Amino acid sequence: MRCTLILVGTELLNGATLDTNSVFMAEELNKAGIKIDYKLTVGDTLEKIENAIKFAKSTSDLVILSGGLGATDDDLTKEAIRRFLNKKFIVDEVELEEIKEKFKKLNIQFLNKNLKEVEKPEGAISIKNDVGMAPAFFIDGIAAFPGVPKELYNMFPKFIKFYTDKFCPNLDPIYIKDIIVSGIPESILEEKIKEFFTEPNIEYEFLVKDYGIIVRMQTSDRYKNTVEKIKEKIYNSIGNYILAEDQEKVEDKIFNLLKKKKYTLSVAESCTGGMLSSTIVSVPGISQFFKEGLITYSNESKINRLKVNKNLIEKYGAVSKEVAEEMAAGLKTDIGISTTGIAGPEGGTKDKPVGLVYIGIKVKEKVLSFKFNFIGDREKIRKKAVLHSLFELYKILEEDE
Repeated sequence: MRCTLILVGTELLNGATLDTNSVFMAEELNKAGIKIDYKLTVGDTLEKIENAIKFAKSTSDLVILSGGLGATDDDLTKEAIRRFLNKKFIVDEVELEEIKEKFKKLNIQFLNKNLKEVEKPEGAISIKNDVGMAPAFFIDGIAAFPGVPKELYNMFPKFIKFYTDKFCPNLDPIYIKDIIVSGIPESILEEKIKEFFTEPNIEYEFLVKDYGIIVRMQTSDRYKNTVEKIKEKIYNSIGNYILAEDQEKVEDKIFNLLKKKKYTLSVAESCTGGMLSSTIVSVPGISQFFKEGLITYSNESKINRLKVNKNLIEKYGAVSKEVAEEMAAGLKTDIGISTTGIAGPEGGTKDKPVGLVYIGIKVKEKVLSFKFNFIGDREKIRKKAVLHSLFELYKILEEDE
């Protein structure tokens, strides 16, 4: 079963709106075993939408459009589908009353132009919109959804169940295994694990992200056990570089270890400026273990709040192994994490370039430091510092098991 997604909206082309709908739809389609061949983005032009539909229908079993189902003049998706199928529009009286009632509850006047929201090509099946106005619909292998994310999220799973039950009840779901790796260049990573990528029924790819590299294996559910065996080989080869799997987050894994060991945690941040604390407190239940996050940005703050030796700062500089270790040691909990670095875009020198970050980690009486030279803009460097802080802590705690 093959599918093409068509995302309608000039705002998606000019960068005014970020496309999140296709990510959600892809995940839902993968669960059902429907493979996406193409993803097209078109502006609010009738001819272009119709041309996209023509192409999609020539290559795919299922065509799904998102966007352009509203009441304004630039909402042209329905008209493009109607023209392609050579159908006339109809209005279901029950659906008309339902949308009028929605307008009434919101104390909004229902105008003649709003009738457009419940029009659909003759023969189309509607999918009820529980959180918005315009229903989605399906006809002749074409499904159309509003572009508003919460409305799509409400209707899309219902449509997938309807579609698979009726047209392909025996589909084998798609199985995806993501292994998230950090601290190793892509070229070296490939050399270390490419010998495992020999199974003809499994697709392999590397996805480079700000936080690391995703090693993705995709296949049908029937080959899940084969993927798990390959995963085991990857762990044996590069286990020290693996951050997590799938949607798993390293901060969640740290939380589980803190709970098990009953350790308390604090952080002292310079270059990350609160980003590390924010990531840690995003984990529900962390308040049992996380005691404080200090933003010791200035040298004075490092000296006064963490008791960092002033002479060390003068001798080695604030961005140094020695200062990172003293910052971590100055925290009074079982675990302390510190960050100090040059996030840029200015402030770098030949000896200490932009992207240089030192991370200090204290676990009980043991204090370690880690040096990194990150590449990217200010935001990316800070994010990488946060991730690697957590990753190094996780490795230490896991080795202590």
